Amino acid sequence: MQTTKIMAKDIHKVPFDEGTKAKLSIFQDYLKAWLPVFLAKEEVYWNTINVFDFFAGPGSDSRGAMGTPLIIIEELRPYLDTIKQKKLSVNLYFNEYSKPKQEELKAKLLPYGKELKTYSIEIENLDFKESFDKQFPKMGKSNCANLLFLDQSGIKHISEEVFNKITNLKRTDFLFFISSSTIKRFAEHPKIIQYIKINPEEVENTPYHEIHRLVLNYYKSLISNNKEYYLAPFSLRKDAGAVYGLIFGSGHVLGIEKFLITCWKVDPERGEANFDIDEDKICPGQLDLFTGEVRKPKKIDLFEKELKERILSQELKNDKDIYLFTLTNGFIPAHARKVTSKLIADKKIAKCHLSLSHKICKPKATLTEIKIN
Repeated sequence: MQTTKIMAKDIHKVPFDEGTKAKLSIFQDYLKAWLPVFLAKEEVYWNTINVFDFFAGPGSDSRGAMGTPLIIIEELRPYLDTIKQKKLSVNLYFNEYSKPKQEELKAKLLPYGKELKTYSIEIENLDFKESFDKQFPKMGKSNCANLLFLDQSGIKHISEEVFNKITNLKRTDFLFFISSSTIKRFAEHPKIIQYIKINPEEVENTPYHEIHRLVLNYYKSLISNNKEYYLAPFSLRKDAGAVYGLIFGSGHVLGIEKFLITCWKVDPERGEANFDIDEDKICPGQLDLFTGEVRKPKKIDLFEKELKERILSQELKNDKDIYLFTLTNGFIPAHARKVTSKLIADKKIAKCHLSLSHKICKPKATLTEIKIN
């Protein structure tokens, strides 16, 4: 019997497609939000900042559009003086398995000249596992914060072992890319089963456009119930129709909040995909024939109803409960504020000031209890 070979095309030999552009936009927006948390604060809590890009590529596509290494360097530019003044140690690590692409990346970094001396930069040409194992000890040091970007072309590199190692690190956020459609197409292939332990029958019963949600749930299952850790997905449909996806992870609520805000900027309807993942087929401003109100995507409608019910049943008792429920369901504080404001206006709950931000999760934060009218 002939074995199906799973192949990935080289995205750097052609212009980036819309899916890749969306992925890079999310990465850049998140990096823009992540850097000031560690570089712009007056008080220095961690003096070492590490950014790891394990599948760096040559730095750009065939038309010169920036890939992740150049995006990282561009986003660091506003902080060059701050890095010097605060004597911060900023380390960039780029790994590219293809030797020609590694050499191309080195050449593209030459024009940045003097500014590269503000921080440490290392460019290697290693297999992912060798590269990750070599760099892993640096990530676990007590005085550092880490951002990891793992833009694998397939599915095999973010194994259960690698995932568990990353999620056990402190002050570490990660973004990894995975070919979810490959899992859908080859669910029973020995290579797929070897790397992603999802029941093939479950894969078969999952609609193609929802496959990345199933992949997210698989990775969620790897995290113990008593561990505080946050994961969120973003599904990407390529020009050819294949579904890929990003998975973001952080051990801190601020990390997941910033990532979700980034996703809702890219997808204002659902915060989860660069296409109509729930097949709502809603046009902007479209009115509901029965209510006369602007139609909402199913995801938002269901969230608002469930949040309202949980508040009124007092399952969610205070602002911290509401905030965490919102984030873990893939929504941002703005969505929760809309629901709570309506409940107050309708006199369902007593008027109060709710702190719906990461600050409510600090150890000494004062919680506001919800009073039902």
